[in-house]
Amino acid sequence: MNRVRICALDKSVATAGFHCGQTALDDYIARYAAQDIRRNVARVFVATPVAEPHRLAGFFSLSAGSVNCADLPAGLAKKLPRYPVPVARIGRLAVGLEFQGQGLGSVLLADVCQKVAQASATLAVVGIVVDAKDGAAASFYQRFGFLPLPGSLGRWLLPAAAFGA
Repeated sequence: MNRVRICALDKSVATAGFHCGQTALDDYIARYAAQDIRRNVARVFVATPVAEPHRLAGFFSLSAGSVNCADLPAGLAKKLPRYPVPVARIGRLAVGLEFQGQGLGSVLLADVCQKVAQASATLAVVGIVVDAKDGAAASFYQRFGFLPLPGSLGRWLLPAAAFGA
């Protein structure tokens, strides 16, 4: 994979021509990501090739959330209070078609974990939650240690212990 730079989304990155194979994700980065940033409901980070800093290769969005303790895997839930607990939420994660199959998704996910681990020094979380869009996405997250949340079809959790928080 070519070297990429990951940074916060700004106006210098061309989002309109991004295509990842999922229309909802393409629309999000082109139409809604900047609004979410302005409204302070998500932080959006982009990967751009080092040699082409305006070209979007992939992105992810992060926000804060909570999960009911009863929805967590039993081994984790027994150690926690019986009310909703804080999590970091991956709202979206996508890799452009031209960059798929080169490991960029893994690089983006590693960056998510690093950012959440750094933030956890100030803001406590029990893990990172993501809603997998389909079976391929679920398999991707499962390979990195995400656990299915009981009773929440398609929702996965990476416990904080897995990324050093």
